[in-house]
Amino acid sequence: QPRTAPTAAGAEVIRQAEREGLTLVTSSSNSGYKGVTYCPKRKGSKKYDLKVKVGGKVVSLGYFATAEQAALFYARREAGRDTS
Repeated sequence: QPRTAPTAAGAEVIRQAEREGLTLVTSSSNSGYKGVTYCPKRKGSKKYDLKVKVGGKVVSLGYFATAEQAALFYARREAGRDTS
């Protein structure tokens, strides 16, 4: 499934990743990014769930307003940068 064009907020996040020298990892998930899942039935504006494996278990790192925000969080985490 092809990724939809990013919103203005998503495009800004992509530019921020480039400024930081990071690459947003794409995948064939419903969001288009690794570890990021679109949850349309979730209430509120944060509908993108970021999940990763930690110690053999899948854990959620939180919900984000755009797929790109979640993907940037993932990229920063993978690069060993502070994500607090």
